[in-house]
Order: sequence, then structure tokens, then C-alpha cells
Amino acid sequence: MGPTGLVVVGLGGVGSSLVTGILAARTHLVHPFGSLVEAGGTGRSPASPLSPLRQQAPLAELSDLVVGAFELKEDDAYRASLRAGLINRSLLDELRPELRKVRAMLGARQAPTRRELADMLAEDLRGFLAHHHCANGVVVCTLPGLRTPMPRMGATPDEVWNALDQSADWVSPGVVYAAAAAQAGCSFIAAGRDAALAAPGISALFGDKGLPIAGTGLLGPDALLREMLAQILSLEGMSVSGAASLSTRAEERGARLWGGPDRTSEMGLGAAWAGGAFELSLELRGQVALYQAARALDAALLIELAQRAGRSGAQEWMDALFAAPLGARSLHETASLSVLERRARMFAELPALAEGASRVAA
Repeated sequence: MGPTGLVVVGLGGVGSSLVTGILAARTHLVHPFGSLVEAGGTGRSPASPLSPLRQQAPLAELSDLVVGAFELKEDDAYRASLRAGLINRSLLDELRPELRKVRAMLGARQAPTRRELADMLAEDLRGFLAHHHCANGVVVCTLPGLRTPMPRMGATPDEVWNALDQSADWVSPGVVYAAAAAQAGCSFIAAGRDAALAAPGISALFGDKGLPIAGTGLLGPDALLREMLAQILSLEGMSVSGAASLSTRAEERGARLWGGPDRTSEMGLGAAWAGGAFELSLELRGQVALYQAARALDAALLIELAQRAGRSGAQEWMDALFAAPLGARSLHETASLSVLERRARMFAELPALAEGASRVAA
């Protein structure tokens, strides 16, 4: 297939962990646990019912990826990973020569309009892909943006370009990078929560360019925990009568289970016999950014396959990986399908993608 350019926008917790994890996994320093594409890597349990997605479709190998990045200032992946503080220092030092090679392209530029800024970034992307002889490219944007949609956002590609020309209020940095990716011929993952990227005109823009796009906002572990609580209570003959979701920072000493201080707690209240109640809670402690970095890798490899299969526009079948589908009116809009149902839909799409990629390659 040739190399695939994977350009990460923003070397924060998710972005730096994604880059470091790719380099560490492909040099066999760590197993790629947490990735659905890898299904836990070679260290997974033989009895695990989950098989790697790459066994079902010709997904790009980690060794096929050429990693690049954009940042607001001059930086490299080694310094960014040290600053984020999520990866073990000894692993970072072992990867230091490779991480230092991932020098971020400068994202902060002086430009009269955001359209001209997008043009500059697109030229950088084209240069990166050409320099590394990449067959295609994927941009993974981890930048946050609008929390809720604004009243009027671009509904067509022309409206998006006009908004970029006028530097409209709703045009977030993520929209600028999306426009740059579309111009450079790259597919796009909206990994950060940015309601501006859910504007219909953004998906239509990629559709016009014959490129796929998916997002917005990588789904955290709390959604699946919430579903599991309801299923466990239902197996005991109790319906869920209430639920609470808490995502906090565990500051108390000794709370660093599962590798870090981020804590996601899901509590479900079940209606029990004779009017009583039964409470069940699950708690996951660790670095949520590491979980999301693994999902970002899955999303990047899946959308790269979609691009090879000739898909374009919004990829609804990938909604299992995101907090909200593209085009949702609110990032808090509840999906009609459960996470497990959406994952089943995603898995079922793989044979068609594999066939499409093979047909296009032939």
C-alpha cells in the first residue's frame, strides 16, 4: 500500500500518547493493549473472545505509519510526552531518538483570514506526505472547540469556505485543520470535542473531495460502564431506576490504581423486591487520555481503510468510537443505539470495506 501519513494535531495528553504508543508498540517495547484493531496485542489472553480487527480487514500495519504533528509552537514528541507526564519516563528515554524525530509543524501562523491559514496548513500537509512518499494521509485532530453548536454554522461547502474567508465566530481551530486536510487530500478524525466540526457543511466538504471524515469527540470508558451496569442489574431481575456518572480526579494518596489518577465512576440504582433498592457501582481509575489514544489509533486505521475503499463524507458506521456522530445537534445528544450495538455495526462493515479496498487496488 505504501506508507500512510498520520498527522496528529495537538501534542497534549491524547496526541503525545498516541505518537509514543505507536512507536513503542511497533518496536515491541510494549503490547498495544486497549486497541480494538490490535485487540490487546500479543499479550492478550488466549481465551479472549475479541479478535483483532486487522484479522477481518487489510488495515495498515503500525510499521506503515509515518507520524507527524502540528503544534502551536516548535516542539517534538519527546518533550511533549514529558510535559504530559502520562508515559513512564524510562520508556520515553528509550524512545527518545525516535520521538525527537517527530518535530511538530508550526500551527500558529499570522494570516489575514482563517481561509489563508488553512491554505498554509494544507501546503505543509502536502509537503509532509510528498517528503515521506505517503500513499495517503490521515489527520487526527485532538483540539477541543465549541461545547455546543452555534445557531448558524455552515450547511454547505460554500458556506464553510465563506465562513473561513470571513473568519466567522463558529470557525474553530478544528475547522481550519479540517479544511486544510480536505485540501491536502487527507481523511480526518475529529478526536476532540468540537461542535463546530459537526456542522453539515464540514461532512459535505469532505464528500465533495471524495474523502472520509468521522467524529466528534472520542468516546470515554464511562458510556460502556453505564451499559454494563444496566445489563448486570437486568440479569438479577432488576431494572435500572436511576444512574449517576462521576468523572473526577482522585487526589487521595494510594488511589493511583490502573496507572494514574483519572477516575470514572458509574453508579446504577436498581428497583429491588418489595419496593427496595439495590445499588451497584463500577470504578475505573487511570489515565483516560491513554484510553482515548488507543481509540484514536483505531479510528485512524479504520478511516484510512475507508479511504482506500473509496468511501467519502461522514462515516456513520464509525460512531461507536465517538461521543456524538457528525451532524448531531448537540454533543450530548443520546444515540439511538447502545455502544455495543454500534460496535456490532462497525464490525459488520469491515468485510464490505475489505472488499472495496481490494476492488479499488485492483
